[in-house]
Amino acid sequence: MPNDQAKLVHALQERIKELSCLYEISNIAATSTAPLPEKLQEVVEALPKAWQHPDCAVASLRLDDQRYQSGGLAGRYETQDHPIRIRGRERGELAMHYNYLNGPPPPFLHEEALLLRTLAQEIGGIIERDEQKAREALLRRKFEQADRLAILGEITAGIAHELNTPLGNILGFAQLIQGRELDGQLAQDVEKIINSAMHAREIVKKLMFFSCEMPQQKQWASVGPLIEEALQLLRVTFENAGIAPQLSLPEEPIEARLDPIQFTQVLFNLLLNALHASSPGQEVHLLLQQKDDEELMLRVQDFGHGISDEIRPRIFEPFFSTKAPGEGSGLGLSVVHGIVKTHSGRIEVESHPGEGTTFTIFLPLNPDA
Repeated sequence: MPNDQAKLVHALQERIKELSCLYEISNIAATSTAPLPEKLQEVVEALPKAWQHPDCAVASLRLDDQRYQSGGLAGRYETQDHPIRIRGRERGELAMHYNYLNGPPPPFLHEEALLLRTLAQEIGGIIERDEQKAREALLRRKFEQADRLAILGEITAGIAHELNTPLGNILGFAQLIQGRELDGQLAQDVEKIINSAMHAREIVKKLMFFSCEMPQQKQWASVGPLIEEALQLLRVTFENAGIAPQLSLPEEPIEARLDPIQFTQVLFNLLLNALHASSPGQEVHLLLQQKDDEELMLRVQDFGHGISDEIRPRIFEPFFSTKAPGEGSGLGLSVVHGIVKTHSGRIEVESHPGEGTTFTIFLPLNPDA
C-alpha cells in the first residue's frame, strides 16, 4: 500500500510539473513583449523541467528554417517529437531529447508524449497569433500610407494650381525681356531666370502627375517604340555617366491602351533612378514582356548600390529622397506610383544593398475593358 501511495504521489508531482510548465508558457505568450524568436527561445528553455528526468532532457524547436534549443546534445540521445502545425500547414516540429549520460536514458512516459502534443499545439498558437499581429500591423501601415498619399494628393493638387499662374507670368515676362537687346551679363541672368522657371514648372507637372490632376489621354500604342524613344532621349545622359542600357523586347509587338506621355514619364523616372544608383561601367537592363492576353510586364534593373531595408517602405512617399539637397525633388517614384495606379497596374520592387534594384511594373493591356 505505501508503494502505491508513493506511485500516486510521484504521478501527482509529474502532473503538477506539467501544469506548471503549461502555465509558464501561457504566461510567456500573454505577457512577453519580446520579438517572436526571443519568445520561442524562452519557451524552449522552460520545457525540460516538465519532463520526468530534466537533468538529461534537452528541448528543441524548429520553425521553418529557424532552430531553438535549450541546451547541448550528447553524442547519443533518444528523441520524441511532434509536428508544429499553423493554419493546417506543418511548419516544423517540437522535440524532447534524453541525452545518454551514464548509460541509456530512461524511457519517455506515455503522458509525456501527450504533453508534447499539447505543447506543440500551444506553441503553434503562439506563433500564429504573433504572425497575425505582424500581418495586422503591416496592413495598418499600408492603410495609413494610403491615407497620407490621398491627403498629400489633395494638397499637391492645390499647390500645383497656385504655382502655375505666377510661374507662367515669370516665364512670359522673362522671355519678353530676353527678346530685347541686352548686354552679356544681363542676358545670362535672364537666361538663368527662364531656366529656373522652366525647372519649377517641371516640378509642378510632377506634382500634378502625383495628384492625378493632369488630364489622362489613353490611346492604343505600341509599347516597344515608346521605350526605345525614351532611351534615345536619354542616350547622351547615359553616355556621360558611363552606363550602358540593355533593352530586351519581344519578337511580337505589344499593343496597350495607355497614356504615352505618362508612360514615358514612368520610364524617365525609373531610368534616371537606375542611372543615379549605378557606377560608371555598369549596365541598366530593361525587359518588356507580355505575361498573358491581358497584361504586360516592364522590368528596369540596375546593379548599383541598392536600397536598404530601412528606407525601402518609404520610397514611394512624396518628397522622400536619398539624393543630396537640390539634386532631387523626391517626387519621381511618387509620380511613377500614381501613374501606374491610374492605369490600374501595380509596381513591385526588389533590392539588395550592394547588388542593385529591380522595379517591375505590371499594366493591363486595356485597363478600361
